[in-house]
Amino acid sequence: MTDKISRCTKCILHSNFQEISFDENGVCSYCRKNQPFEPLHESRLETLFSRVKRKGRAYDALVPLSGGKDSTYVLYLAKKKYQLNVLAYTYDNGFLSDMALQNIHTTVKKLCVDHVFFRPSWELLKRLYRSVLLTSGELCTICGIGIINTSLKLSEAWHIPLILLGNTVTETNSILHEKIYDLHRFKTILSQVQNISKPELDNFLIYPSLHPDIQTLYTYLGRFGQIVYPLHYQPEQNEEEIRKVLSQELDWRDGGKHADCIAEPFSNFIREHRYGYSRRVVYYSNLIRMGEMKREKALNLLEAENPAARNEKTELILNKLDISDVELERILDIETLKYQKYIYKRNQIVDIFIRGVRKVIGY
Repeated sequence: MTDKISRCTKCILHSNFQEISFDENGVCSYCRKNQPFEPLHESRLETLFSRVKRKGRAYDALVPLSGGKDSTYVLYLAKKKYQLNVLAYTYDNGFLSDMALQNIHTTVKKLCVDHVFFRPSWELLKRLYRSVLLTSGELCTICGIGIINTSLKLSEAWHIPLILLGNTVTETNSILHEKIYDLHRFKTILSQVQNISKPELDNFLIYPSLHPDIQTLYTYLGRFGQIVYPLHYQPEQNEEEIRKVLSQELDWRDGGKHADCIAEPFSNFIREHRYGYSRRVVYYSNLIRMGEMKREKALNLLEAENPAARNEKTELILNKLDISDVELERILDIETLKYQKYIYKRNQIVDIFIRGVRKVIGY
């Protein structure tokens, strides 16, 4: 990165960010086109929940629980506000922090919900992480695919009609243009490595041939639970208030954004060097636009975190995955969007549509 990058005078996005422009006052296109958050109609969510509860199943909804703020709040809402019978589940990606594990324990105990862990073999996960990192330069692919496919399997096995995910508006545009969770892209990457057998890959994927259209069909037919984002329907989106509720009601410990994953700083380090920005920059900029953070505070936090620096948090993951200095240099030199052309055609069309919408509304 260079110290001469242009940074927005309202938020903290800079010129490295995707499809950005600045006016004569240094205000970025995302700030100029920003619209206040308007939640989806909560009545629709309540109608959906009422219909599901009438089915009388053991569980109305499945909630993937990482121990972080967003998934914990979704579980809290599902149980306390909407009175759903919930099964919480945690995908152990090998990077859960001690704080996350403690939060998971206290949360499920306080809310009196059933909870299961899914723990894939670390030996296999490690080879998968290394292979995808060394080939595509991205770490989070394995975890994201693992969580979604396991959620589908659990919803199928227990006949759970809904899967409630903790996606938030504060990270709306923090996801890379590269569709790192696309199954076709993922299998293309792994076709270039020799240390993952087909039976191992099939076992990890659970549904190795699942096309997005088939997933949609199975959801419509009730085989899979319908994926829902409850936080997009909530009128109150103030993060400080949410943290306060979780702390007071659930004894939840706050370690900051993504403190549930010890690999998050490493992921930001990789993205900072490959793309020129990390998800933290986007997250803080969204909070600024929502009036929840001052620009000066965001800059101070970013300076203190210094995501481009190789530090003890970076070394922790390098050692855990046995990544050498030579291999790290190879990872940082991988071209961006290298495998974007291998995503499913349907996802390519969706990506083009989303990018067009973002140009119009600034997200």
